[in-house]
Amino acid sequence: MDLAAIGLFHLASRRMDYLGARHQVIAENVANANSPGYRAKDLKGFDFQSAMQSAAVRPSLTDPAHLAGLREARDFKEDRQAAAYEMAPDGNGVVLEEQMMKAAEVRQAYDLAAGLFQKHVGMLRQAFTGR
Repeated sequence: MDLAAIGLFHLASRRMDYLGARHQVIAENVANANSPGYRAKDLKGFDFQSAMQSAAVRPSLTDPAHLAGLREARDFKEDRQAAAYEMAPDGNGVVLEEQMMKAAEVRQAYDLAAGLFQKHVGMLRQAFTGR
């Protein structure tokens, strides 16, 4: 059985991919905290709530003239215009406290998505085995 064919597993997988990419960008920000002129970056492009709503109801095409109804998946986009709350005299816009808060937020969201994934695997296992 291909778990990626089940909407919730596909959605959780995409969410974890996005969070992994966002964590990498945050790590780059922290690594460049002392680089003159470096500005903090962040990722945009994944709205979990709207993705959940669109995954909840999937229209079926019963006629070739019907419209598809689901949008194509978009890649994540880097937001190079992240708001700089503080600016060092050398032009560096990385605030370590802000980056650490974002990293903690990413960790919590990743744990939630991984937990959902594991719970649904357990539900499927129980449905198949009866235990």
